[in-house]
Amino acid sequence: MDRLLDIKDLKVNLFTAYGEVRGVRGVSAEVGEGEIVGIVGESGCGKTLTAKSILGLHNPERTELSGKIEFCRKNGGIIDLISAQKGEMKKIRGSEISMVLQDSSAALSPIITIGKQMGEVISAHKKVSKSEAAKIAEKLLYDVGISEPGTRLKCLPGELSGGQLQRICIAMAISSEPRLLIADEPTTALDAVTQAQILELLKNLSAERNMAILIVTHNFSVVKRLCDRVYVMYAGLIAESGSVKEVIEDPRHRYTRDLLQSVPDGTKKRLKAASGPLPDIYSDICGCPYFERCAERGEGCEKEVPLKSLSGSHFAACIKAGGE
Repeated sequence: MDRLLDIKDLKVNLFTAYGEVRGVRGVSAEVGEGEIVGIVGESGCGKTLTAKSILGLHNPERTELSGKIEFCRKNGGIIDLISAQKGEMKKIRGSEISMVLQDSSAALSPIITIGKQMGEVISAHKKVSKSEAAKIAEKLLYDVGISEPGTRLKCLPGELSGGQLQRICIAMAISSEPRLLIADEPTTALDAVTQAQILELLKNLSAERNMAILIVTHNFSVVKRLCDRVYVMYAGLIAESGSVKEVIEDPRHRYTRDLLQSVPDGTKKRLKAASGPLPDIYSDICGCPYFERCAERGEGCEKEVPLKSLSGSHFAACIKAGGE
């Protein structure tokens, strides 16, 4: 599988009124062509910051980025998205890399019809007439499972359900046939049945279009249902990574196991939550960032813990993980 996206030692610092926040502390990750990769972790772990860094969606006056984010374009060229000029990023955003945000209602204007909003997006990336854009929009709505797409194009967002709005946002995101789709908590605020339908839709679109997907979530159930590989994030760092089967069936980092124990499994057993203080977001971290909350911490954990190779694709940043 050819590499599509390669994130190398990404660091993201945010300048706030309270000081400099270490949002992402050195993340390395990759996505292959047509692959579905998940980034999973608690709220505040840096997963959304990592995803937004790919498209350069941070305020440049309040954000400092370092490292590299290399992306293979449609023409075969490799570009570093961190050092890319504004003009280059404008050509890539929406056209080669698209993003679906977690709040579909906030992503759409409440006073403009779906057809007009979709038409504007399509016309921004393709040289087509309004009538052609309308035909493309109708076909896209059909592709994402919207019934009576012609009628829905005339609706305002407030006339549609949350599931329909999320499908419309996905349709807009894929309208330019991107190589990579970033989905940030795409099933938030949806009922269980609609969540399953949206995840199945994303999986089918990836297969049909050979489109890679990077999905950001706090829910391991989403990862298990959708992803090929997963990166587990904590405190702006990668705690564990590997194929979904490796990480879920043989988790080697205590944080990963604690996350898995917090996912409902259909039984009535009480879910477990990790206790202890969170790491200081304003300071550098020495040793394992999960040290204060880990029930298995011991001698050596307070020192720096690099990612250890457990197999060809399985890695964990834990001295008790085994491997090399």
